[in-house]
Amino acid sequence: MEDSFFSYNTPDKIVLICIYVVVFFLALLGNTLVLIMICFNKSVRRNVANYFLVNLAIADLLVALVCIPFTVAKHVYTLWVYGEFLCRTIEFMQGIYVEGSVLTMVCMSAERYLAIRHPMKMRRICSEKRIKQVIVLTWILAIISMCPLIIFIKLDTIDIGGLTISFCSEFWPSSNHRMAYDMFLVIAVYIIPGFFIVMLYTLIGCSLCKPDHYLQRASSCISNEVRVMASRRKLARMMVIISILFAVCWMPYFIITTSLNFRLEPQTKATMLSLYPFALLLGHSNCAQNPILYCCMHRGFHDFVTALLKCQCSRHGLKRTVSNAQKVLFVLKMSKILIV
Repeated sequence: MEDSFFSYNTPDKIVLICIYVVVFFLALLGNTLVLIMICFNKSVRRNVANYFLVNLAIADLLVALVCIPFTVAKHVYTLWVYGEFLCRTIEFMQGIYVEGSVLTMVCMSAERYLAIRHPMKMRRICSEKRIKQVIVLTWILAIISMCPLIIFIKLDTIDIGGLTISFCSEFWPSSNHRMAYDMFLVIAVYIIPGFFIVMLYTLIGCSLCKPDHYLQRASSCISNEVRVMASRRKLARMMVIISILFAVCWMPYFIITTSLNFRLEPQTKATMLSLYPFALLLGHSNCAQNPILYCCMHRGFHDFVTALLKCQCSRHGLKRTVSNAQKVLFVLKMSKILIV
């Protein structure tokens, strides 16, 4: 009878699990490279803006290490076999990591806005101590907003013919309570952060795409205005893509979870439930997208990854064009370049 609870052999589950495996390794590798690039170089660590980048990479890593494995486990085996403690805490921790990642993106967008539009004010406001306080505050807010999960998620045990089976489910006082909390999550995790991220990055993009007379005078001494403006527009495009990816990745998930709280036609509800795992996969994939975006659009991170690969190849006797010492120095030099 227990074999009937295995669901990994259906075509949709196989596709889902395979994509999750790819997302997991991309998120693990990409965010680890971001942490290596920043944490192992003192000159980069001195820039307080990179505290947000480290926090985002850590949050994305936790999403990959906690959210994805247990989500895949649920797709493979529908019963809960990990005990009551994990039943109460896993969903709680998943919510914290996702919310922490989202709030960090909001803080990064605000810091970038101040750095580009009000650089003098940013130096006064964004001190190292204040940045650390803001990061701690983001995690406190994430914990507070997810507290209902640890209260209302419980282990449900059923005895069928001498066989004890367990499910990890949410038990709310009423459907209205669950609907109210789901609406709160939509507003707190998606709508408000998404609004601020889109608004701030749009302002940044507009500022970077317009000619800056101060920049023109500053760059005239080196006769490099065209290249500077092209770099500014490229950064603007990357900012816009970051905000669009965030909105697109989480929109289907929140649309489905909100819709399921209302009375739907049986066929419509069945369709929503069948699409839910893929909507959650799209949301989880956001933890792997930022490093890929950096590698494609940011020359500093791209050169850093390329240098690491060349060093690795040289250990196997390939492309021995410079000494290992020179390559290590080149990697460290590339790691000094700020990603965002």
